[in-house]
Amino acid sequence: MLSNGKKNNIRSGELEVSGYFETGWKGEGEEEIPEKKDLGWLVVFALFIVGMLFFRVTYLQIFRGSYYKAQAEENRIRKIFVDAPRGIIYDRNHKILASNIPQFDLVMIPGLVSKESQERKDMFREVSSITQTGFQEMEDLYAKAQSDSFTPVLLKEDLARDEALNIEANSVHWSGILLSRKAKRSYVTNEVAAHIIGYTGKINEQELKSHPDYFLTDSIGKDGIEENYEAYLRGIKGNQQLEVDSAGKVKKIVGNQESVAGRSLVLSLDLDLQKEAWTALQEKISESGSTGGAVVAMDPRSGGILALVSYPSFNNNEFVGKISPERLKEITEGSNRPLFDRAVAGAYPPGSTFKPLIAAAALDKKVITAGEVLECPAVLQVGQWQFADWKFHGSTDLNKAIAESVNTYFYIVGGGWGDKEGLGPGNIEKYATSFGLGQKLGIDIPQETEGMVPDPAWKEKVKKEPWYIGDTYHLSIGQGDLLVTPLQLVSYISALVNGGTLYRPHLLDYVENSNSEVTDKVKPEIIKSNILPANELEIVRRAMGVTVSSDQGSGRQLQELEQKYNVRIGGKTGTAESGEEEKYHAWFVGFTPLDSPEIVVVALVEKGGEGYQTALPVAKRILDVYFSKKANQ
Repeated sequence: MLSNGKKNNIRSGELEVSGYFETGWKGEGEEEIPEKKDLGWLVVFALFIVGMLFFRVTYLQIFRGSYYKAQAEENRIRKIFVDAPRGIIYDRNHKILASNIPQFDLVMIPGLVSKESQERKDMFREVSSITQTGFQEMEDLYAKAQSDSFTPVLLKEDLARDEALNIEANSVHWSGILLSRKAKRSYVTNEVAAHIIGYTGKINEQELKSHPDYFLTDSIGKDGIEENYEAYLRGIKGNQQLEVDSAGKVKKIVGNQESVAGRSLVLSLDLDLQKEAWTALQEKISESGSTGGAVVAMDPRSGGILALVSYPSFNNNEFVGKISPERLKEITEGSNRPLFDRAVAGAYPPGSTFKPLIAAAALDKKVITAGEVLECPAVLQVGQWQFADWKFHGSTDLNKAIAESVNTYFYIVGGGWGDKEGLGPGNIEKYATSFGLGQKLGIDIPQETEGMVPDPAWKEKVKKEPWYIGDTYHLSIGQGDLLVTPLQLVSYISALVNGGTLYRPHLLDYVENSNSEVTDKVKPEIIKSNILPANELEIVRRAMGVTVSSDQGSGRQLQELEQKYNVRIGGKTGTAESGEEEKYHAWFVGFTPLDSPEIVVVALVEKGGEGYQTALPVAKRILDVYFSKKANQ
């Protein structure tokens, strides 16, 4: 039976194989079947591969599932960012200095624009015909951008209302061309506070390097408070979340995240004083034919700036909108330098406003005593050199020397004469720097310069000349190479009249969130305290009161305010050489009340003549407003 038929042979073979494996038996007449190789390792390998695949699937599904789900969501969901409004800037009385108004921009989202060339070109041509935006410009911007990017590309900025409405009506037919609604800056004060507030403008590529989280369509603070406190003022962008298909086309809006407005800043500035300082300075500059000037008012108890004016100025609103190249060149390159902040960056000889510092230093070094009288001729003769006073004063004590601004008194005190040994240049430099001169004070707006306090080593190094007695005399009356800024002058006088504490000047008072809650409060920062003994400073402060109360004092015009408001005022005039013959910088510094000062005012009129003629009237108007506001509180 085993050899009959093909079918049986197959079965026979099966039986043979079975028998072979079981008993090793081989049928008669059949060929010997070779021994099969051991295939166990293949089974093990297959099981290993299956196990690895199982492990990988398990790992991806269970351990990494959320990650890849998020990745898939990210590929499916696209975000279009929405600008956040900047924080508001207020004065100390919550009067608005900088706010926001609506602005419409035309933008392109490259990731939403059709990838089909002809379709894209047709859309660009349609957009161009309606918006007057260059077709080639759009093509170039698209080519430059990443085609899958959802970062907005600005096509046209600050559209007129009618233009925006027309674009909005047509944009429903466009893919990736949108009307962007945002808030742009509006400055209420225009020129009056431009150097304080600064302005915003489009971020440039250099700025983008230090602010990588910004877009090229973003604005950023460029000067003043806007620049210095960008981190506070800038809000947090919101976004609109779009679901897109595999081709990048928008299917629907799946969510919105509201933007968060920037925090608001409340400054120490008093807008009423600022406006009066601006108007008064502008008028005196016009009357005197001056080239410019500055005013700074400070609270000597904290360093808070109450007013800060630089003239000429600029309209910071021009920089927010579209400014023509011609206008920009006029502003930036004009001979009157409107962008230059004279209050913090202008360096001038202080003239006689430096004399109170010399008096305080002389008291401290025992060069003079409070009641000591010096005989002051009209001219000091030193060898072949003569150093003249502006008039003959004769017997002079400290009160008279400051009130009547006696030059020869300070020549003697500063440089010595006859048997009287003076301070000398080393001591003058030491005390001047102690009061903050010759250094930056760290005010919270840009442009500040450090000025100059000369000494013999400086002159030898820079001018390659020795130091002469005439250099010391000139330094003693605030002339020569001595240079101060209006900010330094108001700070030094504040330290002198408040008992010897030099505060860091500041404009920011505190920060508010959107609920008007205070989040950050600026604490007065002391640069140096106990500069000189309080009793010595009191002597000088009271002598500055005589400048106003004496009928011979150079500040006697302020007696009117003393009577009107029943207060005592101290002050000092100054007239300093400008480098042009018969052209003098006019200075005045005043403070009140005399015994416990609350405000110090410095006024400068460049090449404006005598201090009492042009600078003092400016300070007088500011103090008048200050007293009037206090009377009405």
